[in-house]
Amino acid sequence: MVDFLVDSGSIFSAITEKEASIMGIDCDLLPYSKREAVGFGGLFKTKMINRPVNLTFKSNKAEHTIKCSSFTVICSPPNISKEDREKLLRYTPNVLGMDILRKFKTIIDKNKVELTLV
Repeated sequence: MVDFLVDSGSIFSAITEKEASIMGIDCDLLPYSKREAVGFGGLFKTKMINRPVNLTFKSNKAEHTIKCSSFTVICSPPNISKEDREKLLRYTPNVLGMDILRKFKTIIDKNKVELTLV
């Protein structure tokens, strides 16, 4: 189970290096993406899981799986200090962006603080 920050302003979805490692993915073996990501710290490179990925969304009522041709992994820069790397791994969220959200009809209920994907 992976928690995501829903970001309708992001063009792509991404998991962190920490989540990738938990799933048994060696980030050192992944190729760099052609696009850079933009965050509060500026521009940074990302890596790609360059094989098909199945994303399964579950609720109490249903389960829905979508297939992606690849997925982005947010990796810490190689020249970062150990302290900054730990902070980056601790505080960087997994992001659910428009590449996935546009495949669903999304309903946001501000009163319930609830997102429904249909």
